[in-house]
Amino acid sequence: MTNDGANGDGGDTEADEAAEREAALARTIWADVDRALSGINASPEPGALDLIVTIPKAEVVRGLRVLKDDEQLNFDYLRNLTAIDHQADGITVVYHLYSTAAKHNVTIKAVLPNGDLAVDTATTVWKAANWLERETAEMFGVRFNGHPDPRALLLPEDMTDTFPLRKDHPLAEIEALQGEGMAYAVEEE
Repeated sequence: MTNDGANGDGGDTEADEAAEREAALARTIWADVDRALSGINASPEPGALDLIVTIPKAEVVRGLRVLKDDEQLNFDYLRNLTAIDHQADGITVVYHLYSTAAKHNVTIKAVLPNGDLAVDTATTVWKAANWLERETAEMFGVRFNGHPDPRALLLPEDMTDTFPLRKDHPLAEIEALQGEGMAYAVEEE
């Protein structure tokens, strides 16, 4: 039985959502990225500004190198590298790439399970990944295998048991409203 939408339920919403997603991907550089990443598992999703591509952690550095070296894409600039804490679902390492020649962006994600918060270093692709990975290691507890200089960047060397940007950090629950406690005391007359 097919649904033509005549009964007011809007038709097949899953098919509509899939068609919208495909149309959104068609407006991005996904076709070129997909061509370049041939042989690498990649899952695209349209983002607000960038195309977002998830690559398994075992293949992410190979994917990053391909995206940098591809003549048409030419992602020569690592804009940022950070992580997102999904608590029980692990941590996602996020790479924001930009092509200075072609003027386009892509966001690459690699999901790390909590039991194995390690991924290969991207310093073999961009030297700029050095400090970004050091910061991400300190703030989220992600290990970057093969990193040339894994010393602490921001925190004391002996602070290895807590990670300030993780949601389970002991101070994460402290919340202060903007401006709270900043006013001058009012003298009563």
